[in-house]
Amino acid sequence: MTSINTEEVYEVDKLTLLDCSKIKLSKEKSGYLTLEYDGKLYRKVSPTRLVPFISKTTYISLSYENNEKEFREIGVIRDMRELSDEQYNILDSYLEYKYYMPEITKVYSIKDNMHGAIFVKADTTSGEKTICIRDWYQNFRMIGYDYLYVNDADGNKYFCPDIHKLDKKSRLVLEMFT
Repeated sequence: MTSINTEEVYEVDKLTLLDCSKIKLSKEKSGYLTLEYDGKLYRKVSPTRLVPFISKTTYISLSYENNEKEFREIGVIRDMRELSDEQYNILDSYLEYKYYMPEITKVYSIKDNMHGAIFVKADTTSGEKTICIRDWYQNFRMIGYDYLYVNDADGNKYFCPDIHKLDKKSRLVLEMFT
């Protein structure tokens, strides 16, 4: 029988690596995940990619909402590929939903409205979009030499894994803003 975790010891300076063979995740009707681990039950579990731009399957933090409505880290999965197929699929589908980011495949134009926003007309893997970006310096940025990360005014995220592989016109349009 599994008990709900009621007593909490929380150490912020300690990294707890989780044993993948002890992880039992399940998806609730609400969309939240529940975790059974080492005889404890955690509800409203929130997985987070610690290095989202580099790896989708390594260093996944699992946190839960405690009685005070604060999220506390349970521990970190070093590599999701060590999970059983069923557990991997549950976690992977949650993360793919949480980190859904259409890819920018072509850029037609970028217009500056001179009031702190730019409008990017682009093709994405979710169709043609006009993306409104406020504070473009913070929300339209290069990560490394080739990866473009975009956060729009509504909180939607987009990416281009390698701007140098875009067509010539797209690269010319981007040149002034990257």
